[in-house]
Amino acid sequence: MSPLTPHSPSPSTAAEARSGARSFLQVLLARAGWVLGLLAAAALARVMARQLFLDGDTEDLLRCADGVRACLSEGRWSGCTEAGKWPLLQYGPALLVRAAGGSLEDAGRALCYLSLTAFFGLLAMTWRTLAVRSRPVAVAAVLVLASGILFHYATRSFGEMVATFAAAALAAAWLRRGSPWLVALLAFANGLTKETAFPFIAVLGATCVVVHHVPGQPWRELLRAERGRLVGAAAAVLLAGGLSAAFNLFRFGSPVNTRYLQEASWAPPLGVQLENLVALWVAPNAGLLFYWPFLVLLLAALPLAVARHRRGGTARPSWLPLLGVAALVGLLCAGLSRWWAPFGWWAWGPRLVLPWLPAALLVLLYAYAPVAESLVRPLVATPVRVALLAGLLAVASVPHLISIYRSNELLNALFVDPGDCPGPDVPGQAAEAWRCLRARAWTHPSPLLNAYRMAPGTDMPRRALLYPALLVLGCLWLRRSAREPQSNL
Repeated sequence: MSPLTPHSPSPSTAAEARSGARSFLQVLLARAGWVLGLLAAAALARVMARQLFLDGDTEDLLRCADGVRACLSEGRWSGCTEAGKWPLLQYGPALLVRAAGGSLEDAGRALCYLSLTAFFGLLAMTWRTLAVRSRPVAVAAVLVLASGILFHYATRSFGEMVATFAAAALAAAWLRRGSPWLVALLAFANGLTKETAFPFIAVLGATCVVVHHVPGQPWRELLRAERGRLVGAAAAVLLAGGLSAAFNLFRFGSPVNTRYLQEASWAPPLGVQLENLVALWVAPNAGLLFYWPFLVLLLAALPLAVARHRRGGTARPSWLPLLGVAALVGLLCAGLSRWWAPFGWWAWGPRLVLPWLPAALLVLLYAYAPVAESLVRPLVATPVRVALLAGLLAVASVPHLISIYRSNELLNALFVDPGDCPGPDVPGQAAEAWRCLRARAWTHPSPLLNAYRMAPGTDMPRRALLYPALLVLGCLWLRRSAREPQSNL
């Protein structure tokens, strides 16, 4: 009887086992990476939550919210001028906190926490929306959003961060063909962010519709598929408009916001408007190019890449989404150029232009994901390029990080040290007001350069460096995502 011998696995079985082990290890590492990423994001949120800042406009809004409560308790349903001029969006949370017995400080802190939640919600929503189209593009979009001026406003009580999230959420829901009820709810929320929001909601919705148009498809068929979302959004806009009109009747005895209409009458001359339009993008102290360079570069590069793919590819991308986004951004900037404070100052950078830009970026990257991917992949094609990109992102993030620790000093240098500007409503002082506005945008000491100068001596905890560190790690994530097979055009 021969002794028993152990069975030797065949070569193919051993290779399959090794392949399965590698796959299991990759899945495990990917899940571990997600867990570590979430923990790091939570740590960064904790760092930011310790630097929350109540802005002057919000202090007035909170007093106005108390004015609403006072008028209601007195039974005054019209002419409640104590209710102020502000849009409806932030009154709701403020009134809820005050009704629950919270102080004005508690209400302001609640608005700051809403901004912080909106910032991280925007990053997560952008990733989730774009990852189904292209993972490298989704990662790049998160890096662009995280590295710019939104980091500053995530710690502020201003309403811009929540408005930014609402606009991007509407775009995301529509692009992913969410339920009409969800689209309607988000359109309603956007209608409460500003009383001028309604045309932007319409342009954004129309652009999201044309994104889904395929060559040869009858437009009637597309509109039939989008009918529920179109009707829901239109009804929500009407409801938001009606609610705003009712609130204005309560405040001013008029369905329109008479305070904002009065300020709109302070519009500068045409020459100043044109200069404001340019300044919103390229002025050293006010332009997006300086406060959010990666966003501007991406918005500039994408149309050129689309044109190149239209010339050289068999599947020619449509111009329609680009035209829709151009109309949205053009309408926004043209409207702001007519406003007496086009940058939203006293503030860090061009505050008022921010809310619709992430939504515009989301639409473009979703519509032209393969084209955008062709732009992103070369940026991380080699380790040297990854290191260069990581360094540029980290450097671009420095002023925004310093701004949440030295905000008052930075803003004082721009708005106080050179001298106060007269308001354009002061008789005989309009020309001086526009000259002063121009000087602040173009020639006064740069807040960004001041932030770089302050960086070595800024008294901030070492854990704050987690912000640029996460941007660097994001570049490694982008490199890994870019090694996946490229999307088909």
